[in-house]
Amino acid sequence: MRVFIILSGVLLIAAGCSRRSVTPLTGRDEGSRADNRYDYILSEALRQKYVGDLNEAATLFEKCIEIDSSRAVPWFELAQMYSAAGMGSKSVQYASRAARLDPGNYWYQLASGSLFTQYEMKDSAIIYFRRALKADSQAVEVNGILAGLYAEKGETTKADSLFRLIDRDGALTPDMSLMMIYGLINQNKLNEAAARTEALLGRSPEETRYRALLADIYYEEGKKEKSDSIYRQIIEGNPEDIETQLIYLMSLVNRKEYSGISVFLDNVFKSDIVERERKIAIAQRLAGDSVFVMDNTAILLDGLMVLEGRYPGDEEIMSLRPGVYEAAGMKDEAVKRLEEIVREIKPGFWFRERLLILYADLKDYRKMYDLASVYSRENNRSLLGKIYYAISAMELGEYEVADAELKKALILAGNNDEIRVQVLSMTGDLKYRTKDLDGAYAVYEEALSLSPDDPLILNNYAYFLAEGNRDLKKALKMAEKVMETEGTNPTYMDTYAWVLYKMKKYREAHRVMNAVFEAGGERDPELLEHMGYIKKALGDCDDAIVYWKESLEKDSSKKYLEEEILKCTAR
Repeated sequence: MRVFIILSGVLLIAAGCSRRSVTPLTGRDEGSRADNRYDYILSEALRQKYVGDLNEAATLFEKCIEIDSSRAVPWFELAQMYSAAGMGSKSVQYASRAARLDPGNYWYQLASGSLFTQYEMKDSAIIYFRRALKADSQAVEVNGILAGLYAEKGETTKADSLFRLIDRDGALTPDMSLMMIYGLINQNKLNEAAARTEALLGRSPEETRYRALLADIYYEEGKKEKSDSIYRQIIEGNPEDIETQLIYLMSLVNRKEYSGISVFLDNVFKSDIVERERKIAIAQRLAGDSVFVMDNTAILLDGLMVLEGRYPGDEEIMSLRPGVYEAAGMKDEAVKRLEEIVREIKPGFWFRERLLILYADLKDYRKMYDLASVYSRENNRSLLGKIYYAISAMELGEYEVADAELKKALILAGNNDEIRVQVLSMTGDLKYRTKDLDGAYAVYEEALSLSPDDPLILNNYAYFLAEGNRDLKKALKMAEKVMETEGTNPTYMDTYAWVLYKMKKYREAHRVMNAVFEAGGERDPELLEHMGYIKKALGDCDDAIVYWKESLEKDSSKKYLEEEILKCTAR
């Protein structure tokens, strides 16, 4: 049995440097005027950047580096542009080069540290933040960042030393104090965290955040009654205050104590005081909790509709409700909502992609084809669009369309071998459907050259060889290789059994297929059909008929099995 591939999408993470990172030319660059050509190209590159032609700007900055690679500005400008394009590795490479070329430039060191932090390279980030401090010893905010990084790495002594230094200078903010305590909590130093929190409360006894933090620490220590007592005092002391309600709401969420949550959730979502970003964070947190979603679907959906009413046209908020429908298993409702959104939002590429995935999941190939044909044209660089257009075209028998889209998808895949292999596998399936067996086998050979151990490619190739009664020994070797690592997968077991059947090794084939059905799970019509043929080959027509009839009930398109049933009945 072949496996039909559906790509879930290609995700690009766009990220930028600090807002403070755009700087004028350094003294060194201003002082070097020997090469007028360099200065002209650099000025033009900066102009192109600010007018929005980033491709031209990048080309010119790279040209500057060719002329003189010892100047920091073009390296730094390109670092920002590569970061915004999601090219993390290149971004940090260029930013660190700029920082090394101009070690006295605070902004270059800070930007490098920020990028390394963003890409989870914290040891390197610390080096550049320390260099930023050398460039500007008064940069208190950098001490705060370093303290936070040390706390995350578990180096609490270094973190605490910096926090104390900041506190001595009178610059310790509430957020830094909380960060310091969270670092202790992460290290499971709950007693010390509680003592620090109590000290904060001694200075600010009415600060609700500190009281809530102490309650959470008590909860982690197993002192639930003390924790509950503090939270009761918080909510009873100021029940109408929205920030108090928000804190209480999050305590319920963190503890997964969902009874009574709906009133607070509704109030927070309706509030003018709570920022949009915090509301979205709460909604996403709840939507990602499968237990909450299944038990409180209606509550969450009502809350999300409140948010949609508060922020009409906000695409991030609009994306939440379809996701909840999916999480709750309400795929038809998810489709209906997404269809409403794509009619309203243009271009709405994310919503269209999600809708295509759901159409594929529901096997609604007509709707999938109609949407994908437009989406693929309007978003011509979308690999996902090409793939889903091809899938729906294949299922509807539009083989020329499918072939054209797969060729485009292969071009878009570029040098990404993983994606190329998946596209090639689909191409092999297409060629098999159009009876071009030699073409199908050639495509699978190409796919195997890129990924010789890919179980999906090996499985599909073996299955198609078996179907064509071609090179069955090779098919058996591939199927056996798959079984070494995927020996419990019913789809791969079916292929192995089918190859054995084609080689007339009926008892071995029956043993494998019997194991599939004994394991339980979904009784796939193709597996049922194959078991019927194996039963017939073993002379058991009565059982063969049972399997074929069940296969027909599950898939009415298998009309040819009616003739097999008649033949067996006549015996």
